[in-house]
Amino acid sequence: MLYAAYLLAPGLVKGPILIIAGLMIVIITFSSIELALYFLILSTLLSPELIFGGPTRAEVYSNAVTTTESRGITLRLDDIMLTLICISWIFRLAIRNELSIMRYTPVNQAMGLYWFACLFATLLSMFSGHVGMYGLFFVIKYLEYFVLFYIVINHIHDEAIIKRFLIVMIFTCLVASFLGMAQIPQGLRVSAPFEGVDGEPNTFGGYLMFMFSIMLGILLHTTNKKQRYMLLTMMGIILIPFAFTESRSSYLSFIGAMLCFLIYAEKKKLLIFMCLGGLSLAPFVLPQNVINRIMFTFNQAEQTGQLDVGGVTVDTSTSERLKSWEEVVLKSFPKNPIFGVGITGGKFLDAQYPRVLLETGIVGLIFFIWLLRRIWVMLKKSSRDLQDPIMRGVALGTLCGYGGLLVHAIGANTFIIVRIMEPFMIVLGLIFAMRMLEAEKQAKQKQEEKHIQSLAH
Repeated sequence: MLYAAYLLAPGLVKGPILIIAGLMIVIITFSSIELALYFLILSTLLSPELIFGGPTRAEVYSNAVTTTESRGITLRLDDIMLTLICISWIFRLAIRNELSIMRYTPVNQAMGLYWFACLFATLLSMFSGHVGMYGLFFVIKYLEYFVLFYIVINHIHDEAIIKRFLIVMIFTCLVASFLGMAQIPQGLRVSAPFEGVDGEPNTFGGYLMFMFSIMLGILLHTTNKKQRYMLLTMMGIILIPFAFTESRSSYLSFIGAMLCFLIYAEKKKLLIFMCLGGLSLAPFVLPQNVINRIMFTFNQAEQTGQLDVGGVTVDTSTSERLKSWEEVVLKSFPKNPIFGVGITGGKFLDAQYPRVLLETGIVGLIFFIWLLRRIWVMLKKSSRDLQDPIMRGVALGTLCGYGGLLVHAIGANTFIIVRIMEPFMIVLGLIFAMRMLEAEKQAKQKQEEKHIQSLAH
């Protein structure tokens, strides 16, 4: 309602409306962290965006602009909500003297060191005049992702809350999927709702792949037939807008996620049956434009700028991505090998790994890979150790979806995109919180057993 009022209000009134909305978020956060996180989950995919300055997406890919900073500033409702929730939560902890009781996780150190590497590289470039305040905003945004993770694990002390968060996340995904399906008749690539003219189909595809993996993980572990039918229906709905994103990075990430399922899932027979069924139906149900999009990688008409990879000529878009990798590794990185050029200090790259190398140097890349590995190890352990079958399925789905995101990051800035990172950090926090709850329960049971034994003697 406030957003509708903001759109309809005259210029003089828009400022006070934003202030009122911000105060409401702060009040909600102080009174109920759970309610604030529900609003954040809903806003992640269902909030509009505003772009201040910068060129269009077409200008970026035509090399009319060269740096991330020159693309302008994109703000969404969830960006503002995330910032206000993080600040309000820290103040709430300070007021209640609870800063010293924050839970420790095995990824704390890796998260902290990677973020400080980003901060140091950016400040270094700011002092040398190569990066402006825009880069610092990005660094703060990275910090907010990590703070969101800590908010979740420190807030949850009840398994029922975890299940409620999962329901809200799945509901948000379904609403976003239906809104994505509504875009199909327009004949354009499907992107996340309310993204304006220049949408991000690649981002939406990565998000849908991740949520599909979580639902598949639950499906493989639940024994409730009603839940299985519901999950199968929802997964089928998700696949429709996913196919019409026409995002080749997302298609590759989906294959990566399915390979992870085949490796780590216990019910391999059911999974193999589902995969074979999907492959046999694909030629009959896949839209022609999706098939054309995939084949375009290899059968684009001859143009200047195409690369030959292993005797196969790839399209200009793929060629540009490959060239960007080559340029970073062979030209840009050697100029600033230790700490990089700072966040947003280099040419715009739609690929996570070379971007990390360019912006934070070898130091940042080492910490980044360490962080990725720590997350992988803990998700792998959780998918085996968690006692609750639903959460074990969520852990398996997150592990395999994470594997898909690692593939997705080859052709996208996956791990800095708010519409992927917010759901990922929330689910990661839910899994870690469940591990801690089960560990606390087991410790309590052991104490009770020892107490009973001592009384018996």
